Amino acid sequence: MRVTSSRLRWAALAVMLSAGGCAFSVAPTSSDDNELTLELAAYPARISIEDSTATAEIWATVRAGGNPVKDNTIVKFATTVGTITSQSQTVDGLAVAILVSPGDNQPRQAEVVAQAVTMRDTIEVDFVITAQSDF
Repeated sequence: MRVTSSRLRWAALAVMLSAGGCAFSVAPTSSDDNELTLELAAYPARISIEDSTATAEIWATVRAGGNPVKDNTIVKFATTVGTITSQSQTVDGLAVAILVSPGDNQPRQAEVVAQAVTMRDTIEVDFVITAQSDF
């Protein structure tokens, strides 16, 4: 049986990936990272889609082994609807971002993602028409 160089490259790549040699991995790189947790909360969890100045606070609580991470740990944020603070630093394990409504009158649900070190979490926030909501 003849083995082509293409097959050899694919086999080598498969071995590297199975051995954890992928350079793009976000797996914890130290034992400290294995103890990290990231939890998100939104206050409020529903925002007016009619008002482009309507906001919600997104709280990211980051802990290492049950204790707050060191101050000034960077947490990055992204959203599928509206705009959000791109990053924030922790104080006593808490980083806060502001999510702003697009004010386009199109009710929908947004996903907000936060990442600190190697941990990532997602929360859903509803953009609603105020007259239909139970604020």
